[in-house]
Amino acid sequence: MRLASKVSLRVRLTAWYTVALVVVLGLGAADVLWVQGRLGLRRVDRELDAVAVTIANVIRAELAENASVREAAEEALHTVEVPGRAIAILDDRGQALAATWSRLTLPAGSLPAIDTSSARALTVDATSGAWRVHVRDGVFGRSRIRLVAASPLTDVRREQREAKEAILVGLPIALLLAAAGGLWLATIGLRPITQMAQQAGGLPPTGTESLAGSERADEIGQLSRAFNGLLARLRAALRTQRQFMADASHELRTPVSVVRAAVDVALSRETRSEAEYRDTLAIIGSEADRLGRLVADMLVLARADAGGYPLRPVDLYLDEVVADCRRAVDVVAHERGVTIESGACPEVPFRGDEDLLRQLVLNVLQNAVQHTPSGGTVTIDLTQDDSHIAIRVSDSGSGIPPADRERIFDRFVQLDAARRGTGTGLGLPIARWIAEAHQGSLVLEESGPHGSRFCVNLRTAAASA
Repeated sequence: MRLASKVSLRVRLTAWYTVALVVVLGLGAADVLWVQGRLGLRRVDRELDAVAVTIANVIRAELAENASVREAAEEALHTVEVPGRAIAILDDRGQALAATWSRLTLPAGSLPAIDTSSARALTVDATSGAWRVHVRDGVFGRSRIRLVAASPLTDVRREQREAKEAILVGLPIALLLAAAGGLWLATIGLRPITQMAQQAGGLPPTGTESLAGSERADEIGQLSRAFNGLLARLRAALRTQRQFMADASHELRTPVSVVRAAVDVALSRETRSEAEYRDTLAIIGSEADRLGRLVADMLVLARADAGGYPLRPVDLYLDEVVADCRRAVDVVAHERGVTIESGACPEVPFRGDEDLLRQLVLNVLQNAVQHTPSGGTVTIDLTQDDSHIAIRVSDSGSGIPPADRERIFDRFVQLDAARRGTGTGLGLPIARWIAEAHQGSLVLEESGPHGSRFCVNLRTAAASA
């Protein structure tokens, strides 16, 4: 395996191609030799069968003229002369009535017993070599006679030897030519991949350059398009990471600057009153809380992006989660003069991560309260059908401009500049991630001058199955 990994793909393809060709040509050569041998035997069998039929016709004609069986046999051999063939006419006891097979010595018991049902052909190894023997039994007058015609297989064996020699000579040449052709074809076929690899090595991680060849309709085009898609996703991830780092640095700098300024003011004079120190500590505590929330939210998103935030699903009731979140946010809403109302909230069983689902509902509710003016109303309701569960949160704020309705789900985006000191801009992105982690979604269903409505869609247990 180590050696194969060090050899180029072009050489490996050529080697596999050559091995496959060797197997195919070997099987083909064996098949050619076998077929040639069979055809040679069939040709000899046809010749011997014709000789036997001719001799049988002559014997019948002689017997019709009242000749004896022996005389008819001798006359048949005298009449039918076939050079290079051995012929014998035997009686029912196996004694030769007439024969021209002095060159053929058959092994004892090589001929089958007399059977007039059919003609038979067999190959016999005699002292002079292999012979093809054709045996035909028949009744001529009152006598049962066996006609034996034999032909040497010298020509058939010579043809097979010549075919083997031709194969042994031609096969290596064909393999060499095929290997050279395969190497050339592999070089031509892999050249676009080599060029793509060289081009890919020079592509910067940023920019808009992409791999050439995506317009092709073959496998090279598929590879190019897949690589360009991967490169686009990597660049998008890099841009997101850089933007995240830039936004995080900006957001972290603000509370740190406030803390530093408060400390510098408190220490600018040697003596301060207790009230002044308390005010300074209150500012530091408030910014520390904001900084802690920001770091916690950033950690959640970072772990989510890395796929390292495992879900801990449990069986729960979403109506109880919604009710608990409503009570938790109701305190903040009361301070802002906002009323939270509950719409339809039937009992809805669900299986999911309870902590994350609570954070999802809390983030959406808090976002609605923050963007609702004093005296306004926030409504939350829970509905269910056969396949989906919907949690809708409506506010009576000023609405979201059409151009910003998708931007609000981006990280660190805060449309209201007056509230940038109270939020992190990560609530809705985290809420959307939690919904998607539960195979659901978070969307802005409606927004206008009279308020906005967010909808969390989750799949029921039956739909998930």
